[in-house]
Amino acid sequence: ERLYTRCRANNWTWAYAQLSHQGRMHEDIMAFPNRHFYQGSLQILPEDISHHRNQIAPINFYLNGTNSDLKKRLAESRFLFLPTQRDKGSLNHKTNLHEAQLICELVQHYQSLLTESGQELSTRSIGIITPYRAQIAQIRKTLNEQNLPLDLLTIDTVERYQGGARDVILISLCTNIPSQLQSLVSLSDEGIDRKLNVALTRARQHLVVLGNPELLSGSAIYRELMGFCGT
Repeated sequence: ERLYTRCRANNWTWAYAQLSHQGRMHEDIMAFPNRHFYQGSLQILPEDISHHRNQIAPINFYLNGTNSDLKKRLAESRFLFLPTQRDKGSLNHKTNLHEAQLICELVQHYQSLLTESGQELSTRSIGIITPYRAQIAQIRKTLNEQNLPLDLLTIDTVERYQGGARDVILISLCTNIPSQLQSLVSLSDEGIDRKLNVALTRARQHLVVLGNPELLSGSAIYRELMGFCGT
């Protein structure tokens, strides 16, 4: 970053460039990061590259008769924000049982959707990102209690997820008190939230963000995110 700043200061335009095309995300997931982190310059792959079709394809889930409104939303949406409540019983504010339980429900629904669509849950399928190790442990415990396949799920912090990707990314922001926004938001010199950028761009096909709307509204970028998702 220091070298990049120096290149810009000296107008050494030949020495740096910005990513122009990406082949990971579906275009619906790319829309928000592109607008807020790449100034609208990011594009999906050109049409003559075969993977381009995956980036514009409709959702490939078959909904086999369900009474769950949440499952229907997952089957019809690529990018969702789900509001959660604070966990007032959390001793250090770094766990949120409500979000862990909702993560568990989401994993069950996606596993069901994959099965009903003739697909299998694999290590490529679902990744879970959360800012605190305590919340990682809480999520693992909750998933284990429901006998869900922990060996097929990756649960980690955004820093350790950098460079990784999954078809479905679930983000537990674990917001319980206002001061947590200070560590949740990490702005670069250009005013870009690097942590949020990395977290959102790990998803290939589906992205679900969990957090408390009241607390997150204290951050401009999270207000934009909730507005984008229609919260």
